[in-house]
Amino acid sequence: MKRQFRTLLLILIVSSCTPYENSSHWIQDFGYELSLSPDGNLLSVTTNTGLYIYDAHSFNQLKAFSDRSRSILSGSIVIFGNEYMAAINGAGLHVWNQNDYSLLFQEKATDPIQFQSISISPDDKWLVTGEQKQFRLWSLPDGKVMAKFPIDGFVSNLAFTDDNTLIVIEQYKAIIQEWDLQSQKMIRSFEIPHDVLFFTLSEDGKIMFVDYGESGVELWNVETGKPVHYYRQIQGASGSTRLSGNDQVAIVWGMQLMGTTAAWAFGIWRKINASMNFLPRLLVVMAGDAGF
Repeated sequence: MKRQFRTLLLILIVSSCTPYENSSHWIQDFGYELSLSPDGNLLSVTTNTGLYIYDAHSFNQLKAFSDRSRSILSGSIVIFGNEYMAAINGAGLHVWNQNDYSLLFQEKATDPIQFQSISISPDDKWLVTGEQKQFRLWSLPDGKVMAKFPIDGFVSNLAFTDDNTLIVIEQYKAIIQEWDLQSQKMIRSFEIPHDVLFFTLSEDGKIMFVDYGESGVELWNVETGKPVHYYRQIQGASGSTRLSGNDQVAIVWGMQLMGTTAAWAFGIWRKINASMNFLPRLLVVMAGDAGF
């Protein structure tokens, strides 16, 4: 629990601040996006100069996907599977073998905002890309497009709940859908009855944070389609909310309302600390007996 919290906190702080330096290594310039592998052993850092892979324990650099033009992989969103890793940005989609970092396939974007989100199934069989007006199902490792699913809007978030079941979020319409990829049919959907600025979906697709801007953030149970708890004390900084891999810890970085930032326990809903400060702060939420 403590190790997961420390790792989660490190990822958020490094991605939001100045370059990280340890005794022998620099993480290259500004860290736009950071991702951890499912086993917590690999850390990806995407920067203005490319994509870099580090050992998450020693912070030794394992691979540098740098490019002279500073455009091919800069600012990428990276997802790790067990055997494969993939990245999307305004330039397109890239997929590699995680063992030797050899490129398996790639696709150039037709529009800088074409690729919005990405996910790999737990069994490494499927890759899904969330795009404008559709999400696509790719087979791994050959990169064949197995299906295209039209959708009305941008697919901002994706997560597998098991090997064949996918949670899909349309950000601007605030609609959450569950799909069976074997039958290629939607199982169910529900809508958030408020305007939403940003969603943070857990890796297993079971819970999510919904950012309402000045109105605060709310924790939802995706499995039941119902809200769990409303945190009105902080105005989240969109894109800077993180959930741990075991759904036990959440961190919200933003401007606290009324000068108060607090740590909360899921399922107990009691404030466990607070500070008075009008600067951007961290809201740390730890799961107690939430029952997820």
